Amino acid sequence: ELRRRAAAVVPGDVCNMQYTSGTTGFPKGVMLTNDSVNAVGFSFLHAGINYEPNTRFLGIMPIFSSYGLVCGIHMPMIMQQELALIPKFTPLKMGEYIKKFRPQHMIATPAFYEILINSDEMKGFDLSFMLTLGSGGDSMNSGLEDKLNEFMRTHNLRYPLAQGYGMSEVSAAATFCVNDRYKRGSVGIPCITTTIGIFDPETGEELGYNQPGEVCISGPSVMKGYYNNKEETDFVLRKHADGRIWVHSGDIGTVDEDGFVYIQGRVKRMITRFDGHKVFPITIESFISEHELVHGCSVIGVNDRERLQGQYPMAVIELNAGVEVSQRDDICREI
Repeated sequence: ELRRRAAAVVPGDVCNMQYTSGTTGFPKGVMLTNDSVNAVGFSFLHAGINYEPNTRFLGIMPIFSSYGLVCGIHMPMIMQQELALIPKFTPLKMGEYIKKFRPQHMIATPAFYEILINSDEMKGFDLSFMLTLGSGGDSMNSGLEDKLNEFMRTHNLRYPLAQGYGMSEVSAAATFCVNDRYKRGSVGIPCITTTIGIFDPETGEELGYNQPGEVCISGPSVMKGYYNNKEETDFVLRKHADGRIWVHSGDIGTVDEDGFVYIQGRVKRMITRFDGHKVFPITIESFISEHELVHGCSVIGVNDRERLQGQYPMAVIELNAGVEVSQRDDICREI
């Protein structure tokens, strides 16, 4: 006779190890604990998200990422949602999955939503049964954000895009938008259990509202450390003068007076001109991507040929299909 018995759960015990390249490019095992994963679930459960038990959540994100595991499986299950789990997700079938499962909630990456916008299955299809489209796992420029929100409006979704921000080291989620609590270009407000601070990456000074600096995160969702890697753990997890342990994300961002967080790019991706002026690629990418004939854009730093130091931003632009070569100069002038 089989007997069921509850497994002993110790809050600080490691329950999952996610491998990530983090800020250095070398794979590191992120040790997540029962407490850290549950802290994210608690934040979603009590954030005021418009949901009811037994509504359906479409799970398409792979669980080898903390985003897919914590936000794509653990979170909907503790919220008592029915989970439609796609074991082997095919991005080009995204519209087909939504038609088949008719979920009320789902999360995905910006690239997947771009596929959804252009999906033949979604042309003229009513999506009023959906409540939440959550986006994370990568930054979304404002051009794509506007296109997706327009898609959601014309397909009768109730709320705008619910962008979020996080990293494996904080169990996937640190901020997110909820229902109509939304600002264009923002990744939302901090999770209930999370504190966000903006610090000068050179001096360590905490900065004020709307001042760009390194995004640092503190709270119970923080990892236990990197597996067998004390050097990297000490570099990312740092005790500040306030006595708190802060995760140094390596991302540049700001916080406004209402608590909304904005991500401007990676510290390492920041382009510094010869005069010391700092340029954030996502700002330029967002502006260019708003043009109606632009499909995508990436901004990179190139060496300043006229000076010994510094870089200038260079934009690589992909135009929409069907745009004539002769139109390129006119588009560049308009941008």
